Amino acid sequence: MGGVLRIHFSDRDFRHVRLARSADPVWEAFLGLHVLTTPLARLPRRLHPWRRQAVERLQDGGLRAASRLLRDLAPADAAYFPDFLTPAESEEGMAAALRTLRGTPGPRLTRELREAARYRTLPGWTRRLASGDRVLLGQVADAVLHFHTRLIAPDWSEVEATVATDRERRAETLERGTVAMLETLPPFVWRDPVLSAPYPVDADLHLRGRGVRLVPSFFCHTAPIAIADPGLPPVVVYPAGARPPDHRTAADRADALAALLGTGRARVLGALTGTFTTGSLAVRLGMPASTVSGHLKVLRDADLVHSERDGAHVMHHLTSRGRHLLGPQDLPRP
Repeated sequence: MGGVLRIHFSDRDFRHVRLARSADPVWEAFLGLHVLTTPLARLPRRLHPWRRQAVERLQDGGLRAASRLLRDLAPADAAYFPDFLTPAESEEGMAAALRTLRGTPGPRLTRELREAARYRTLPGWTRRLASGDRVLLGQVADAVLHFHTRLIAPDWSEVEATVATDRERRAETLERGTVAMLETLPPFVWRDPVLSAPYPVDADLHLRGRGVRLVPSFFCHTAPIAIADPGLPPVVVYPAGARPPDHRTAADRADALAALLGTGRARVLGALTGTFTTGSLAVRLGMPASTVSGHLKVLRDADLVHSERDGAHVMHHLTSRGRHLLGPQDLPRP
């Protein structure tokens, strides 16, 4: 990553800076795709559990095919990928985004795929897409939906919670003015009137009085991403900040969890540091298997634990909501 993204503000732009209301489903899908092909050592620890589970789910052939198709269009190391893949309508949800994606005009497909070909060699099938093949464009939209449904949606509560925490933090600083908020935006540096950050290539985004929509993202982890076409409404996606450090002791956190769930259920939840059978959890905790089974049912009904049969055994592991409730400091290091 040898470039810099420079976002140029004018006086009028400060009045038109917007924070995304919630997590953006399409951006999270493509950035989740990038997490899958990024070396583990370059990912923040909070993304390791999702990455491991996603790799397991990719054993499904249909999901692998969808991921491969999307990766052809938007690889993780691309200096540019087509803007039509992430329409502004995704702010209104996945259904609105996919309607817009399916309706992308032919000239725009041609223009943006030609631009992508300037940076890398595209697979042969993209020539049909560039010529306006509507069936193929529908398959791209279907792949986005399939990838999101299978790999992103199961962890959506954690995605939303992380994004909401970041948004609240930015909104608090925004009370002191737009510049005060921009000065806290990771991983940017503010030097009036330019906001800059590391980027795959050198790029300048001139807002020209239009302002910018800032989108915190769970899966964006190192560098921001900006809409490339200067004629489109400016959008910048940036890594959502980690939750504030929890300075309580482990005993304090355990007491708080026990007060919320009850001591037994809190112990069962805290013991799920991986995937376990009911019997192995019972042995680990020194509790009767029937008691552990009862606690697991309550935790499962609350969407804190997921259980699935594997041959003769039922295997249990934390959901994203369960991991979020425990907090990353309570989970083992991979």
